[in-house]
Amino acid sequence: LFRSGIEVRRSGPLHGISVDMKDYSDTAPTLAVVAAVAASPTRVSGIGFIRGKESDRIGDVVAELQRCGVDAEAEPDGFVVRPGVLHGAIVRTYHDHRVAMSFALLGLVVDGISIEDPEVVSKSLPGYWQLLDSLTN
Repeated sequence: LFRSGIEVRRSGPLHGISVDMKDYSDTAPTLAVVAAVAASPTRVSGIGFIRGKESDRIGDVVAELQRCGVDAEAEPDGFVVRPGVLHGAIVRTYHDHRVAMSFALLGLVVDGISIEDPEVVSKSLPGYWQLLDSLTN
């Protein structure tokens, strides 16, 4: 039992959603990775402007999902993720901390996920890898 904090549990299959994420676009890469393990497709819209962040957070995230076996497709204003058979891969980060942190979560459920440029997380959370490790041990 936790005295403080958050406990996350899954009580059944995750289901895909259709969502406009314009007001919380920084979390789109994380939703893309979570959508990869859902039981049905997810469509995200309203985020075309994130192509100009630290990386092309639509095209690059879709490319890395595809590298991991996901049927993902970039759209002008977002992306679609159709779950498939996932496999390990070396994930490119495109020098983007959010890409690295998001795909690290995929490594919690898929063997063989490696992050090519892990130190990129120091931009926003230098202790990310230690924090992630503490949550899983």
